[in-house]
Amino acid sequence: MARVAFVFLVLLLAGCDDNSRADSRTLDVEDPEFRQGQSFHKQGETRKALECYLKVIDKRKEAAESHLEAGRMYLELQDPLPAIYHFNQFIRMKPASDQASMVRGMVRTAEKQFMQQLPGRPMEPDAVGSVDATTQLRRLQAENDKLKREITELSRNQRPAETKTVAGPAAVNAIPDPSVAPTKSGRFRPYTIAKGDTLSTISRKMFKDGDHVQAIFNANRDKMSSPNMLPKIGTVILIPE
Repeated sequence: MARVAFVFLVLLLAGCDDNSRADSRTLDVEDPEFRQGQSFHKQGETRKALECYLKVIDKRKEAAESHLEAGRMYLELQDPLPAIYHFNQFIRMKPASDQASMVRGMVRTAEKQFMQQLPGRPMEPDAVGSVDATTQLRRLQAENDKLKREITELSRNQRPAETKTVAGPAAVNAIPDPSVAPTKSGRFRPYTIAKGDTLSTISRKMFKDGDHVQAIFNANRDKMSSPNMLPKIGTVILIPE
């Protein structure tokens, strides 16, 4: 008899515990922040309403109704990915509820909305129903993640492009004396084209030899179409160090 009474007591306590857990899953609708979110939504303040529902979610481990409302707010704000997350949280917490089927439909709506936001509009609304939207969404997300990784890798390997620098504005405008040997003051030195100049003679003037013709031409391609076509007399060109 004592054993029967003990088993009955255990079952009774278990039933009470299940009821208390069930009640705890609906407490988020009684939260002041939840009610404030409903009020903001009625006033058309969707973002403020969303903030209220997210606060409830942060405070409560089980806040299915708040997840549902947050998903709705994100859907209204044209932000489908977080909407999908919150709808799925509701389904996870209440898979057998009367609203679960409706929420699954809202997930599909959010997936379609996401696909319509992709560059190039890869899927028109009428075509979405003829394909597996979830599979397409996951494939596109995987491709997006792959592209992000490739861009990150390229950024790490890319070296800053070398820029041409001149030793100050005064040096550009000045007409240097060709007889003066080049210094190491900068990566480029200015030189003013004189009568009778060729790249070979300029190379000998600036470097004491004619081996720098191609280097001088490469530094001034914006002014010369070929090494044999110098700009007009008086033009300032750059001499690489």
